Amino acid sequence: MKRNIIIFLMLIGLPLAGCSAIADLSSNAVQSNQWYSVYDFVDGDTFKIKTGDDITTIRLLYVDTPETKKPNSPVEPFGPEASAYTEQLLNESKKVRLTFDKELTDKYERTLAIVELKDGRILNELLLEQGLAKVLIVEPNVKMENVYKQIEQQAKQNKQGIWRNASDSDNTDIPVKKAARSGIVIEVDKRAELVTITNTTNESITMDGWKLVSVRGNQTYPFGPYELAPKQKVLISSAEESEAPVTNALEWGASNIWNNSESDPAELYNANNELVAVWEDE
Repeated sequence: MKRNIIIFLMLIGLPLAGCSAIADLSSNAVQSNQWYSVYDFVDGDTFKIKTGDDITTIRLLYVDTPETKKPNSPVEPFGPEASAYTEQLLNESKKVRLTFDKELTDKYERTLAIVELKDGRILNELLLEQGLAKVLIVEPNVKMENVYKQIEQQAKQNKQGIWRNASDSDNTDIPVKKAARSGIVIEVDKRAELVTITNTTNESITMDGWKLVSVRGNQTYPFGPYELAPKQKVLISSAEESEAPVTNALEWGASNIWNNSESDPAELYNANNELVAVWEDE
């Protein structure tokens, strides 16, 4: 009888212990729908928050600030400014809310996040706007790649922070807004002065009012009435004299658009000035 009572008490205790463990796990797990208190600062793109009984290190997604604490390396220009700016904003906010991409943590077990401040601003974006960070995209975390590259581009144009003395600042003025539509692919043959835009979807796309932009030269090709059929391509030529004739190509109306000696990305915008696709000139 005594043995049965002991077993009964053990069985009662197991669910209670399990509930306690689940409660601890829930309180310590990082979530995207709640505010966390800022605990400590590391540098411009890294800080710590309180998560239940734990301390969690946050690494900002998509951005990289100049180094200040890398072993055996000098402090990089604008590193202290980036660190001070991040610390100031987090001190003012006191709490942050996080959103995530495909991967929750990096190889150092830091939580990767977009960080929202109490006033609604995004810390990652503010650092880019001030020229205190560069875009850093690590696949598969690419959700905001195009938008963040546009913010960086504007900082370059405005010669903000690290771009103050940059000789390669691009002169462009493009809205920072990404379209929901996907399935458009751009490819540029710079030497042939030929752009190929492919509709990979199963629906026709009306391109009236769209524009193709050569980022470095800030040159724009505006689309007139045009419909790109499903699984079809449209070619835009800016060649002065084509080595091989290109049939059914739209003519840019200007020649030698693409820079062959320096990086010159291509960007495509719809009629609402929303970014649809990018060709990165590596």
